[in-house]
Amino acid sequence: MPPWTPHSLWKPAVVTVGQEILYGERANDNLLWLLRAFVRYGVPAAVGLILPDDEVVIGKHLETLLSLGYRPIFVSGGIGGTHDDRTRQGIALGLGRPLVKHSECFKRLARRYGARFTEQRQRMAWLPEGARLIDNPIGAPGFCVDHVYAFPGFPEMLHPMAEETLRRLLGSLPERGKRALELTLKVPEGDIAEEVERFANDHPGLDIGLYPRITPEGPMVTVRGRCWAHDPSAWTQVEGFLRKLEGSYPVAEALRELEGP
Repeated sequence: MPPWTPHSLWKPAVVTVGQEILYGERANDNLLWLLRAFVRYGVPAAVGLILPDDEVVIGKHLETLLSLGYRPIFVSGGIGGTHDDRTRQGIALGLGRPLVKHSECFKRLARRYGARFTEQRQRMAWLPEGARLIDNPIGAPGFCVDHVYAFPGFPEMLHPMAEETLRRLLGSLPERGKRALELTLKVPEGDIAEEVERFANDHPGLDIGLYPRITPEGPMVTVRGRCWAHDPSAWTQVEGFLRKLEGSYPVAEALRELEGP
């Protein structure tokens, strides 16, 4: 994928793999970190998935994501060599590519593990045909093939590897990837739903959401508008609409700009 294509051409997807996540045994910090990383670059992920350690399930979901035009797809977890690491196999299935021994990956792993280069660790060198390696200074490499990028699940490995990959794909970090304004009103969401929906329909390129809650003081709703680096004019439109709401309804929290992720 070439560096920095127009925002409308990007539909990133983030996939995290692991039974321990599905069972609720571990917080899905990798998913949250990856989603925030895409936001920082001004290209929010369009899909975030949690999948089990099952190559058939992984393969079917990747096949579907690619067929629907999601690119790039970042996958975290399950690329090791133990019996329950099934991500390499799943990616190969989803892409219709055989698993083959990657000679350079095998050499790197052999140097790293020496006499401890067991059969299980050797499995990590079997990658989808045509895969390119993603450097990992402190462990086994990740790999990329056909717009799918596979990373280890260890945060200390994932973070620098994914950050470097995003930098290669998107260039330098924009000064502001995302900006957001929000206003909280002392009304139920239904009281302003029609007005907000009309604004959203009139401005289909803008991102605006309603977030209601019940408090001891009664129902409240936060209206949040998001703007992206590729469309600075949206900021003026969102701000103008929220200021109109601010002057028309009782305010719980005044209009403010949110800090980025």
